[in-house]
Amino acid sequence: MSFNKFKFKDYINVGLESIGFSNPTEIQELIIPKALKYDNIIGKSATGTGKTHSFLLPILQHLTNEANVQAVIISPTRELASQIYNDLNDIIKFKNDIDARLYVGGSNRDVEVKRLEKTQPQIVVGTIGKIKDLAVDTNVLKIHSAKTVVIDEADMVFEANEIEEIDKIFSTFNNNVQMLTFSATIPKELIKFLNKYLSKCELVDITNKEISKESIEHIFIPTKNKNKNELLLKLLNTFNPYLVIIFANTRTKVDEVAEFLSENGIKLLKLTGDLESRERRQVLKRIKDGQVQFVVASDIASRGIDIEGVSHIINYELPNDLEFYIHRTGRTARYDNDGKAISFYDFEDDVYIDKLKAKGLDCKYRVLKGDQFVSTSERNYQTKSQSTIELEENIHKKHPLPKKVKPGYKKKRNEIINKEIRQEKKARISEMYRKRKKKQ
Repeated sequence: MSFNKFKFKDYINVGLESIGFSNPTEIQELIIPKALKYDNIIGKSATGTGKTHSFLLPILQHLTNEANVQAVIISPTRELASQIYNDLNDIIKFKNDIDARLYVGGSNRDVEVKRLEKTQPQIVVGTIGKIKDLAVDTNVLKIHSAKTVVIDEADMVFEANEIEEIDKIFSTFNNNVQMLTFSATIPKELIKFLNKYLSKCELVDITNKEISKESIEHIFIPTKNKNKNELLLKLLNTFNPYLVIIFANTRTKVDEVAEFLSENGIKLLKLTGDLESRERRQVLKRIKDGQVQFVVASDIASRGIDIEGVSHIINYELPNDLEFYIHRTGRTARYDNDGKAISFYDFEDDVYIDKLKAKGLDCKYRVLKGDQFVSTSERNYQTKSQSTIELEENIHKKHPLPKKVKPGYKKKRNEIINKEIRQEKKARISEMYRKRKKKQ
């Protein structure tokens, strides 16, 4: 099914053709007809499914020649806002009379204010803080005339520290404004917010309870008693990725991992939240230009940054929040591509993986032998030493089965035994590291 059925303006069709878009994705096919009718919509789908053009194309179709703000697109990060702005310009590059402007931190505010005092843009793309500054605090950006408002990556926008600012922005819109909201997950805060401003909002959900695209293979590698840095290095030298993003949970850990890989001959770039705006733009440009195969990043890169050609995601550490696992791994397998998400896990991650499986994730357990992934049905697969076997036997003996077993007792007994085994193994590992440290 092609875009022709939507009867877009000629310049839109030319723009779509220039970027190689001929057929709508599933989310586009469902959202665009409703958006063209000015329906209020929550679009819920996995990352990489084409949500951006689901709102850009209807906005452009509705656009008139009036020199006032007709659409406002709100983003949680400057990177995502810049990406949306670039996608927009790819469509309108053959039509010179559309005034679309990007408002994000790090730009020249005085120049922006002076320009706004003379003319208003037709389409606004920006971050929450910047739009609030120009539209609410300074009142030079006249967004009250907007017919459509878009909130992208809504679950990030509606984090606790952002709700007050977004609320002030929305207080400037008229009551009939169309709201298009997009996210891979819909938090309770978003539902409460929408109920405040809208009487009717249709949910378009194509996740089907699947938290990840089928084209992503999710591989979990045990790191018990292993040096994670050495395992990572071996992994990177085993396959030849087009582009891999290695995620760690903190900037400190990103620095440690990046330093280790660099010392071992891996050319890489780092992407963390403490980079200045100019530095981040330079890093992203170098990545998109194909100058490196390896990126070590914190979660700044897991949301709202569409880096083309990511073939592999490696979770050096599993993120604390399950939702960030979804967003991290969603950086690969964009559009019609395949991808691999490889995660290191340890004792304490068993419950975490159970939660992912409960959400429908197809988890595959692998160990690296030589230069090959070897499948194992056991999550905590490892060659058991004699001491480990004795440990497990002793803990089992501590909890003998009675002659008469009540319903549910065996399950409860196994849970107690497994918990004690994990605790004892962790204690042994901690003791081992203490001894190593004393020797250093």
